[in-house]
Amino acid sequence: MATVLGPGLDNNPALVKMLKTKLRANFRSYAGHLDPDDGDYGDDLVAVVAEFQRRAGLDVDRPGWAGPKTLARLGLNFDPPPRDKPFFYSAAGTMGTPFQGPSFDVGWALEEEGRVRNQPIGYPAGGFFGPPGPNMSYNESVALGVAEGMRLINMNPGKFILSGYSQGAEVVVRILWLMAPGGPLAHRSADCLRVITFGSPCRIDGPTLLGNNPPGKGISGMWRPDQFADKVWDFVATGGDVPDMYACTDWDRTELNSFYGLFTKAETELPFIVAVMQWAQQGLLPNLNMLKLINTGVVAARFFQTNPHVHYHDWPQFNGATAIDCAKQLVRDVA
Repeated sequence: MATVLGPGLDNNPALVKMLKTKLRANFRSYAGHLDPDDGDYGDDLVAVVAEFQRRAGLDVDRPGWAGPKTLARLGLNFDPPPRDKPFFYSAAGTMGTPFQGPSFDVGWALEEEGRVRNQPIGYPAGGFFGPPGPNMSYNESVALGVAEGMRLINMNPGKFILSGYSQGAEVVVRILWLMAPGGPLAHRSADCLRVITFGSPCRIDGPTLLGNNPPGKGISGMWRPDQFADKVWDFVATGGDVPDMYACTDWDRTELNSFYGLFTKAETELPFIVAVMQWAQQGLLPNLNMLKLINTGVVAARFFQTNPHVHYHDWPQFNGATAIDCAKQLVRDVA
């Protein structure tokens, strides 16, 4: 029987405390007053849960009660997963919460259809001196995402789908390397049904499984293992003739990848200072090609005018469908 928490029910106090802790941690503007040590489902919690449901657009029978839809949206899956449904692991992009972005939207919609068990990979997606804090680099953030993804895969038997948006796509590709021969997840490679990325900085050059052939390749230089070539579906949005820069960097005519490699280490701690000094000592800055630098500025300016990187949910560029709708069908084909 599915877990339902609410006023007047025979609630498990430990689960109520977990609910309060999750709400208080993620939604402090209206849930910061909750006492995470109090296991009672009182009027204050009813009001907070109802507000969360309203903001999340959840259609529920009893506003203020935490049933399967609300708990799933919060990532609180107290019930054992159905063994006949694959897990859908989603990784968010930079500065996004685990419950935002194209990958989460696909998993959430398919869980509503009863096809998958949606499970966001909880990690502090960030870097570049932004959230979760200036002392954590993008690379450190990605490493935390990989570790959490590995933990979830090891914990949950059965088939699964991986999906990531932007920074989350790099998390997913690095998890694929753990499933390569000799890796700590090699024994789970056959359980991976599909890999779906949006705006991946790890996209290899050439045609995608979708049948299109975006120019350039991912900005990161981290490519997926060849053994997963028939499982990785890369979505790349294009604003007119301007493709998503993160997935379509021109390595020959711009310095985007050089700057990206440096700023993924950006933080206020010593390692970034050392990296900048090494950059200078190696003479990389004076040796940057001026023509490529100019072209870098032109490409970046054109990209940010339309910013296709944020339009995977509303641009119908994939056989008349949005990337999210097309991705949902890809999962329906195997789940």
